[in-house]
Amino acid sequence: MAGLACACGPRESPPTEDENQANIKLIYNMIDDFFAYVKIADTKRMPTYFEDSEAAENAIHSAVDNVGEKAFEEWCNKITAQAEVTGIGSKSADLDITITTRDETAIMENATTDGAFADAIELSDAIHDAPFTTKTITVKLVKEEKWVFASAGSEELLDVLFGFPQTDGLIAPPEESTTGKNELPISVYDAYWVDTKGQETGGYHSSDGKICLYVYTWNTYSNKEISYEYTDAAGNLLYSNSFLMKNNTDWIACSWSPSAALPAGEICCHVYDTNGDLVYISNVGIYADDDLIPYPITWLSTSHWVGADGLPVVEYLTDTTLISYEGKALKFYKDLELSYQFTDLEEQVLFEGKMVLTDSTDTFIFSFVPQVPFEQETTITLTVTTGDGTPFLTQQIRIVMPEVFETDDHGNPIAAPSATTAAKAG
Repeated sequence: MAGLACACGPRESPPTEDENQANIKLIYNMIDDFFAYVKIADTKRMPTYFEDSEAAENAIHSAVDNVGEKAFEEWCNKITAQAEVTGIGSKSADLDITITTRDETAIMENATTDGAFADAIELSDAIHDAPFTTKTITVKLVKEEKWVFASAGSEELLDVLFGFPQTDGLIAPPEESTTGKNELPISVYDAYWVDTKGQETGGYHSSDGKICLYVYTWNTYSNKEISYEYTDAAGNLLYSNSFLMKNNTDWIACSWSPSAALPAGEICCHVYDTNGDLVYISNVGIYADDDLIPYPITWLSTSHWVGADGLPVVEYLTDTTLISYEGKALKFYKDLELSYQFTDLEEQVLFEGKMVLTDSTDTFIFSFVPQVPFEQETTITLTVTTGDGTPFLTQQIRIVMPEVFETDDHGNPIAAPSATTAAKAG
């Protein structure tokens, strides 16, 4: 296929067939990566796939500012796409993309407040329940350091992806009291601890000069008074502060700069609203300066060990044919390299392996098949680290001997197995 001629500058040299195929593969990989970031609403990485990254960033931030992060995430989570390269050159390409989103018209049919939604929760529910619709558009790509969406024509792509959450008046303005303060109750949908660069962190070192908890709310607030306290593990007050949320803000920063090094252990942040009601509470670990801080990931209570039958277990028998842990995370992750090992009580390595995650996932499964039955009861420890050695996950489970029961003359057990041995986590 002939290369595409630029409107100005030197003409592209005709690519070879091998170059064409290599570029097509890069383009499909780029599209897969981009829409994976769309699906998890990664506002930092999505703009990097546009030649005019500033325009993309403005469109994305406009959408987030308009409906709040949770409704924006709900919208993005439902987006899927299929792409077909229709023209290829060494530095440019044409692409047809069929994009599936929730139906905007169906969403608006559920608006309850004069053609708008009462709050971000109501909007998110309407997005979640709406049927799907598809639209096919043609976009151009250009090759810089990587393939990106060309400035020319990217407006339509941005409109299909982020036009709806940018629509004016989607959420009705909140009623204000005579004092001018927003009286909507604060409802939290996400929170995480951040380092000095604003990046999520799994904890802090004793000598770190700043500690901060970000709290994200379903609704936006104006002049809402917030107070917060830091306490140690024993409940002793370490620090307190208060402030007013800025105009139409849907996030809270609970920042503290300790005047001295903190002892290793755990501290807690309590967040309160104007009335002094507790809005959110979160703990975070403080680690010695020479210790590694764990990877910032929140594991759900639905994480569990799994038996050979695929059902959750609370312990394994010594003759088990599979040892497997299934970790469920709160968010999606990708581009991770993990190392893991199973050890016994004597710290003997029973199995070790590696896992490379290129696609986004919220489920992590670590397994091994014992080659021979265990000779005695023990405790198995699963230890997972990232490529640079950062602690990622640690879990333990007991290995127990099967119970032996007396039998009657017909070979039937006189007593039923204990609940502990037969237990399955529901």
